[in-house]
Amino acid sequence: MTPTAARRIVVLGSPGSGKSTFSHALAAGTGLPLIHLDDLYWRPGWRRPSTPEWERTVEQLSAGPCWIIDGNFAATIRQRVERADAVVLLDRHPWLCAAALVRRSLRLRRDALRGRQPRDYLPAGLAADDPPVRSLIALVRKAAGFRGRELCWMRPVLGACAAPVLRCRSRRSAQRLLRQLSARPRPLPPAPAGTEPALICTCGQRRHHGGPLPAPPPRQPSYEARQVHEAHPAQEARPVQERST
Repeated sequence: MTPTAARRIVVLGSPGSGKSTFSHALAAGTGLPLIHLDDLYWRPGWRRPSTPEWERTVEQLSAGPCWIIDGNFAATIRQRVERADAVVLLDRHPWLCAAALVRRSLRLRRDALRGRQPRDYLPAGLAADDPPVRSLIALVRKAAGFRGRELCWMRPVLGACAAPVLRCRSRRSAQRLLRQLSARPRPLPPAPAGTEPALICTCGQRRHHGGPLPAPPPRQPSYEARQVHEAHPAQEARPVQERST
């Protein structure tokens, strides 16, 4: 299956790389349901599920007919990528990611102090003053150590998966990839009986960084216009497609 026809898309990357913002825009552009793993993993009081419970949850989600799953959780990555049609890896420079995390943490705390709705994505079970959000030292360590720790764990799984691994090292390449993945509208199968609506992201309209989410890509032109475009394609760089090794 080509990336533009993908119905199951895994989004991975360092904390602070823009996974959630990218995933929101991708869901808006494709119509695919978006699931944030952080929403399901973190419980009030920053409690965590047991390992068997978490593995069952990810297995259930991965078995769905169509989805965008946002989140790393390297211990369960195999369950997702084995069923994925495409894997997106946002691999920005660690210090850029660390700076983005610090700015987001400060914005979340400022919004909480002012009693207003967070403009940035915040996992459903966490508050702005919980340690996973508040601890700037821990956030910087997570971003700085992503390539040497989590990405190292992911590489063997990504190298063996059948789905294309689409790696973006900058915001510009991520925007190009977003346009490519959203290029064709796709009919979605009906949701299976028993699907929990609470698992699907409901924060797509939340404002990020003080502004709206990136607008979904424009609608496809008519068939005749596409024929003209394909006969004289614009010279535009395509996102790099590569397998992690």
